[in-house]
Amino acid sequence: MTHLETDPAAAFDAAFGARADDLQCRPRVPADAEFLIACAIACSPMQGLLSDAMLTQQAEFQRAAHDGAHPDAMHRIVTRDGAPIGHARVAWRTAGTHLIDIAVLPEHRGIGAGRQLLAAWLAVADAHGLTATLEVHAGNPARQIYERLGFVETEPDPWAAFAELHRPPVQR
Repeated sequence: MTHLETDPAAAFDAAFGARADDLQCRPRVPADAEFLIACAIACSPMQGLLSDAMLTQQAEFQRAAHDGAHPDAMHRIVTRDGAPIGHARVAWRTAGTHLIDIAVLPEHRGIGAGRQLLAAWLAVADAHGLTATLEVHAGNPARQIYERLGFVETEPDPWAAFAELHRPPVQR
C-alpha cells in the first residue's frame, strides 16, 4: 500500500495489541482530561522550575493547541491494570504520518509502553508506505530512541530548540 486504504487507527490498535502483554490501548475519552494534564506535568522538563499552576496552564494550552491543529488526530491512552499510564497522539495523512505527542508517566517508564506505542505507529506507517515524522526537544533523551528506530534530522539546526526528525517507510 502506498496510501491510507484502511483505517489506520484500527490497524494501530491491532498492532499494539499484538505486542502488548499486560498493557492495553484505547481511544481517548473526555474523562481522560485530568490524566492528560497530570501526565504533561509529570513529564515536563520544567517540573520543579515552574509552579504546578503554571505547568497546568501550559498543559491545558498545549492540549487545546493540539486539538485545534489536529482535530482528526488519533489519540490513544495506554493503560495497565485499568489505570492510564501514557498516551500517544498521531496525525494520519495520505503522504505521511506525524507523531504529535507521546508520553509515559515517569513511574511507568521502562516497562515497554512507549516502545509499544512507537512500534505500533511505525508498523502502520510501514504497511501503508508512509514517511513518519516527529519533533523532539533538542535535549530530550528520547531522541536517541528515535534515532535507533531510523529517524534522522530533517534540517539540522544547532540553534533550534526542537529537532524535526523523519523516517522513510521500511519495506518488509
